[in-house]
Amino acid sequence: MRTMTISLGMAITLACSPVAAALLDAAAEPPARSLPAADRYDDPDPAARYVPLSLTTTEFASRRDRLHAVERALERSPDDPRLLVERGFQRHAVGQHDLAEVDYARALAAAGDNLLLRRRVLWSHGWALLNAGSNERALEAWAEAERLHGGRPFWAPYSRALAEWRLGRRDAAVASWQQAVEGLPVLGTEAGLLGRTAYWPGEQFETVRAVFGAWSEQHEGAAAR
Repeated sequence: MRTMTISLGMAITLACSPVAAALLDAAAEPPARSLPAADRYDDPDPAARYVPLSLTTTEFASRRDRLHAVERALERSPDDPRLLVERGFQRHAVGQHDLAEVDYARALAAAGDNLLLRRRVLWSHGWALLNAGSNERALEAWAEAERLHGGRPFWAPYSRALAEWRLGRRDAAVASWQQAVEGLPVLGTEAGLLGRTAYWPGEQFETVRAVFGAWSEQHEGAAAR
């Protein structure tokens, strides 16, 4: 994105995730923007959000329970790209990586020429790959989703920063985070970061905190604490 992450990382259950009201902390002054508007990553993207599926009215005890519920739904609608994405995400989460990749390929084929659906598949795929440790491939999926968007979607730089950091490309990650802050200045504050990422899965949260820490060191005084 399961709990919500734009991550479908938890949005999916955000990447990774809707912007909550908690993002806006009146006590924290976000850093000033320096890029012209045309260069900022602040374009909306309805594809970058987790849309919960109405599979059942009961809570799922585990990921495998959710996976089984999605599989039952797919028996009725085998070519539904939303269900294929959900199963692919859950399969990656439980270590069924080869089967997950089949699902994402099928979801992309089922999306056809619908660019919104194709972007949603690719955005989700990126988070699933990041969670599975396939950071380079996550970057590839997100790059294609950004290309199909045609603009500068708000989620792209902060998502990219996580994968770059995990690949050891620390300078690139900090530069991407700076792009993220230019688009969403609230990400340049401690309160804003917490408001956006507190519900992210543990490893994602740890990575984003590390990126933010490195960015803060390079922009001393910019991050309101």
